[in-house]
Amino acid sequence: MKVGRRTTLALLGAILVVSLLLRYPRSEHEVGVDSFFVHVLAQSIVADGRAEWILNPFSFFGWYPLSYPSAGPILLASSADVVGVDLEGSILLVAMLLGPIGILGAFLMAREFRDEPVFALSVAFLYGMAPRFLSFTMWSASTRSLFMALLPVLIWALLAYYRRRSIAQFAVLALSFTLLTATHRLSVLLSIVFVSFLAASIVLVALRILRVYFPRLVLQNSFRRIAPHLALLAIVVMAAVMLVGTNVLEEYTYGEIASGTEPQVQILNLGVSVARSSGVALPLTLVGLVVTTRQRNKTIREPFLALSFLGFIPTLLLRDYAGFYILPLLAILGGLGFRGVVDLFKRRPQMVRAVAIIVTLVVAAFSTYVLSVEVGRTPEIASATYDTSLYGKTLATRYTFVSNEGLTGVQFAAISGARILPVGGAGTTFQSPELLAFGFYSGDELNQDLVQVSIQTLTIESDSIWIAPDIQAERDWVLILQSPGGDIAPNLEARYAPAFLLELKSAPGQFLAYDNVYCSELGRWAHQSAYQIYDNGQETIWWLHSPDAPTSGVGPGTCP
Repeated sequence: MKVGRRTTLALLGAILVVSLLLRYPRSEHEVGVDSFFVHVLAQSIVADGRAEWILNPFSFFGWYPLSYPSAGPILLASSADVVGVDLEGSILLVAMLLGPIGILGAFLMAREFRDEPVFALSVAFLYGMAPRFLSFTMWSASTRSLFMALLPVLIWALLAYYRRRSIAQFAVLALSFTLLTATHRLSVLLSIVFVSFLAASIVLVALRILRVYFPRLVLQNSFRRIAPHLALLAIVVMAAVMLVGTNVLEEYTYGEIASGTEPQVQILNLGVSVARSSGVALPLTLVGLVVTTRQRNKTIREPFLALSFLGFIPTLLLRDYAGFYILPLLAILGGLGFRGVVDLFKRRPQMVRAVAIIVTLVVAAFSTYVLSVEVGRTPEIASATYDTSLYGKTLATRYTFVSNEGLTGVQFAAISGARILPVGGAGTTFQSPELLAFGFYSGDELNQDLVQVSIQTLTIESDSIWIAPDIQAERDWVLILQSPGGDIAPNLEARYAPAFLLELKSAPGQFLAYDNVYCSELGRWAHQSAYQIYDNGQETIWWLHSPDAPTSGVGPGTCP
C-alpha cells in the first residue's frame, strides 16, 4: 500500500492532533504519585535558584545518596521561568508537548528500520496510543514520561550512527543517551539495547562468513526456505527458557483477572500487564516476530530486534517498570505485525483499506478504554487539599509541617512550597533529595556520612555505590509523631524545626504508613494543647508552638 508524502504528513498530523485531544486534562490539577514529588524538587529550584541535591556530577544523574535524576525537575523549573507560568502550568505544558515529541521520535525510529510511510505511521500511532505513554503524559510531572518520550530518539540515533558514522550523528547519540540517563534510573537498562546491537553486529558478520565459506549450504533454496522457521523456533525456545529460568513468571502470580501458580495463569497475567502498557501492539508483536524472521536480505535491524526482544525478557521481573522501557521495541514489532497483516490482503486493495481501518479503530478503542481505567486509578489532589495548600502558602516559613500521611504531605508541599515531613511522598522513604532541598541536611553532613558499598552487594535496583547509613528521615518522622506530650527531642527540633501538624481528619491522633495505622502521641497532644489554625472538614493544621495547657483525658482517635 503506497502512500504519498502529503498523505503521510496529513496522517501524521492527525495522529498528533488525536494525541493532544486525548491528553486534554480530565482533572482540576496535576495527577500521579510521582508528579507531586518531582513538583516539590522543581519548586525548590524555583525558590533557591539551584538544585540543592546536586553536589557533584553523580548527583545530577541520581547516582549519589540523597539525589535524583535532575533533567525532569530542571526542565519544569526552566519552562515555568521562560514561559512565565506557575509550576502547575509548566507541568501541563511539558506533559502536552511530550506526547508529540514521543510520536515524532517513534516516526523517526521507524524510518530507520524501514523506509516505508505506512510502517512508520503505524509505529508512531502504536507508540502514541500506548496506554502507559498516554496516562503518564496527562498533566503529570513524573520523569517516566520524559524517559518514554526520548527513548525512541536514542534508538533512532543508534541506528542512524551505524548507517552513517559522523561526528554529528555521534553527538546526537551521546546527547540523547546523556539526557535519558539524567531523566530516570531506568536508563541502566539501556545497556541491553547497546549489548543487543553489538551482538546483532556479530551475528550479521557471522552470517556473511557462512555465505562466503559455505555457499552451497546457505544459498540453496531448501535451506533458505527453512531458515526463517528455524530462526522463529529458536526465538520462541529461548524466550520460553528465559521466562522459566529467570523466575519471571513468579512475579505474575497475582493479577486482576486471575491468580495462581499455574503457568497459564502467570502467562495470562504477564500478557495483561504488558497490554496495559502497550495496548494492541502486544498481539501485533507476535505477528511482527514472524515477519522479522521471514525478512529477506536481512540487515542489522532484524537481529537487533530479535536480540533486544530476548534481552528484555529477564527484566520483566520489574513488573511495575517494564511497560516504560519496552514500548519502542513493542511498537516496532507491532508495526511490522500491522504491515504483515496488511500484506496478507495486498491483492485485494479494498480489503487492505478495510483491515487498516479496523485495526486502527481497535487500537484507538482499546487504548481509550485502558486509559480511562488508568485515569480512574491515578491519584489526584483533592480540592480540599488544594485549598489547604493555598492557605499553607501563607504560612510557608523556615519551619516545617509534619503530616500524618505521606501522599497528603507531598501534595501540600508541592502547592504550598512549604517544608514537609515525611519526605518521599506516599513512599515515606528514609532518604530523599528533599532532605537537601529543604535544608534538613547539608552537603557536608552527607559527605561525612558516606560508606562505600561492596561490589558484591550491588544489584540492578542499587542507586549508588555509596550509602549514608546514619540518615534515617523516616525514623525521625515517626519519632516526632510519637513524641509524648508534644515534647519533641531537642536534636529533632533543631534539625527539622517542626512547627505545624498537618492532620487528616479521618485519622485524628494517628498517622498512616504502608497501609497501616499507628498511634500519634503528637497528634493526641495537639488536640488537647495546640492551636487549631485551619480546618476545612478534611484536613486540619495545628500550630505546635503554643503554650502548654492542662490536659484532661486522652486525645481523640483509637490507636491500635
